[in-house]
Parts: sequence; structure tokens; C-alpha cells
Amino acid sequence: MTVSTITNKVSYIGNGIATEFAIPFPFLETAHLNVYQLLNDIQTQREDWRVQNGNLIFETAPANGAQIVILREVPFTQETDYRENEILAAETLERNFDNLTMQVQQLKEQADRAVTVDIFDNTQASELLPSIRTSVSNAASYAQTASKKADDAQQASATATAQAVIATNKANEAASVLSNKAEKDLSNCTRPYIVETYRSGTEWYRVWSDGWKEQGGRLQINASTYIDITFLKAFTDRSYMLSFSHSVAGTGGQAESYAQQSTSTYFRLGNSCGNSQYFTWSACGY
Repeated sequence: MTVSTITNKVSYIGNGIATEFAIPFPFLETAHLNVYQLLNDIQTQREDWRVQNGNLIFETAPANGAQIVILREVPFTQETDYRENEILAAETLERNFDNLTMQVQQLKEQADRAVTVDIFDNTQASELLPSIRTSVSNAASYAQTASKKADDAQQASATATAQAVIATNKANEAASVLSNKAEKDLSNCTRPYIVETYRSGTEWYRVWSDGWKEQGGRLQINASTYIDITFLKAFTDRSYMLSFSHSVAGTGGQAESYAQQSTSTYFRLGNSCGNSQYFTWSACGY
């Protein structure tokens, strides 16, 4: 026997009448064949069949539109015991080689259905799909949060409004792209997508695949004092957008930002009011 085909699987569509289907690949034993059916989005394994003259024959014809897959699945074992100076029959050796070839084809069929990453990507396979699904979920959540922040920021500066629009657009783009990519190779992604997120209390940030960073928080500053706020994620330089707002006007002055003392890693926020204030701040950039 030889293994002259390169596949171990064949698919058919039932019509409610046909019961006999060809098996176009070799197999060593009937026990190595498994038959699967997909009908109305429900997958089952068919057991009501037999093999005759190289064809698989069902006792009951597959329903019209049912998808049928005949799959050869050999065990990953080698049961021949070779002994020193013993005569080795060619048929025995060939059967073992055939079995090895079938094992390789079986692994290839499984690998062809697997999700892969780029050759330079260090993402672990076990982390890939959960990471994608989490990013999709987070993107939808952040889109809603960004929309609410835009409504709450009517009295904020023009920079804050622009930042909210950018965040909403990026979140919507990420949700659309990642939803379509959830079961595909990420090496084909050309649009930015979220690669890292964080939230603790009122502090949060997210990092995009192109290096864009968004972050913010909320804190209380006592009257007539200032606080140096360290960015959760440092920017590459000072060309980022920074905005802030406070809860109420208070008395004894207005809140002000010491932006001239900002760096890529921190900025100074001061409260010149006569009472303590709650400040909300946000920053975005590379």
C-alpha cells in the first residue's frame, strides 16, 4: 500500500436521498475513520455507517443541506516490535511508513485550521484568542465611556473635546476591525487596535498598536496648593494633548494648570481656589 494523496479529509453536502459517499484517501483500518455532521448549526458524530468497496454507506441518508465530513484519524502509536536479526517483511515496514505518513497528514490538517501569528510575534498561542476577545469587549466598553465623557466635557477646553472625538473614533474602528479579526491571523491587521488596558479606581489608560496612548484620572487637590501628577504611561516627548476640569468654581479664585512644568512623564496641576476641588484630567499622544 502507498499513500499517494495528501489529504485525510473529504466533505459532502447531503440531499436527503444519497446514502453512499466515496472515500478518496487510503486508510489502514475502518476504525480509523470518523464521520461528523453539521446540521442547523449543531455538530454530531454519525455512527450509523459501514464501509463497502471503498465507499462509506449510511443507514439513513444525511438530511438535505447537512454537511458531512469523513476524517481519517489514526492513533499516535507504533506497535511493531522490531527484533535484532529477525526477518523484516516489506509489507510490515511499508505499513508502518504509511501509518507515519498518515500521522503527519493528520497533524497538517489540524495545523491548517489553527490560528497563527507572524513569525516575529512572540504572542503565546494560549493567549491569542482570549486577548483578542478581551480587546473587542474592552473596545466596545471604552466607546460607550468615551461618548459619555464627551457629553460631560461641554465646559472643558477644545483640546478635551478633540481628545474625546479621537477616542470614540479609535474605539469604534478597533471594535469593527477586531470583531472581524477574532478568528483570523493578526499579522493581516493594518488598522490600529488596543494592545494594553488598565483601570484602577479613577485612574485608567489604554495603549494602541501604533504607539498612541490615552490616559486619565480624577483626584482631589486642597485649596491653594498643587500636585505633580505622574503619567501612568510616559509619552515620548511633550507633544501630547492635556486637558483638565474641576467640579465647581468655588471661591477665592479659579483652578489653573502649571503646564509649563509638564514633561513627558508628569505635569503639575494647581488649585488656586479657596477650597479643595476635585479635578478630572486626561492626556493623549505618542
